[in-house]
Amino acid sequence: LIARGAPAEFADQVTVIVEQAEADQLPTEPLISKALEGWAKRGRVPADRVIVVMTQMQVRLRTGRELAMGAGMDAPPGAVVAAAAGALGRGIGREDVLDIIDAAPEPEAAATGLTVASALAAQGLERAAAVRAVRDAYRGGRSLEEVLEFPSVVTGLRAQGEPLAGIARRIMEGGGLPVPMGQGNGMGGQGGPPPGVPGAQPGSPPGQSKKQKGRSGN
Repeated sequence: LIARGAPAEFADQVTVIVEQAEADQLPTEPLISKALEGWAKRGRVPADRVIVVMTQMQVRLRTGRELAMGAGMDAPPGAVVAAAAGALGRGIGREDVLDIIDAAPEPEAAATGLTVASALAAQGLERAAAVRAVRDAYRGGRSLEEVLEFPSVVTGLRAQGEPLAGIARRIMEGGGLPVPMGQGNGMGGQGGPPPGVPGAQPGSPPGQSKKQKGRSGN
């Protein structure tokens, strides 16, 4: 930050937040990215506002970690914690975050499912429908790759003239979302999530296997 022209006071405030997050075993990458992004927008976003946003994100990260642990993960991977924080930031409720983590067969799928639910909410889909689409897909045995296609599916259905309300109704009535054949990563169409939505990277963290189903005892 200082190398980019930021004042020492701002850099020190950022450092305190990041170091506290690290001490709390939270992922620091989202916080660092937010600080750099905020400073890049310094002409429009004041430094004190960036600190407020980082503090709010730190709270969501802490909540995300608590929820992941409540769903049976003894040492939640950073990707899951960050994805849970992102979902909370999109207005997805705590119980819904727990449901997605609980339904996912492994940590990688949990991170992906939370990110997809966030992406669907960002597209304007009703949050309850976004959560149910992911949760029911995992509980029905659908793969991580299929769930990744859901944002593309919604885009395709809308292009065919189906309104978001109709798509939400289809999901809430148990119809789920279809998966188009022959398409790539549905999180943006070219291997990345929609702008502003954190992505889940393939591959479970070292030492992580399927999570324990601690919340419901399944």
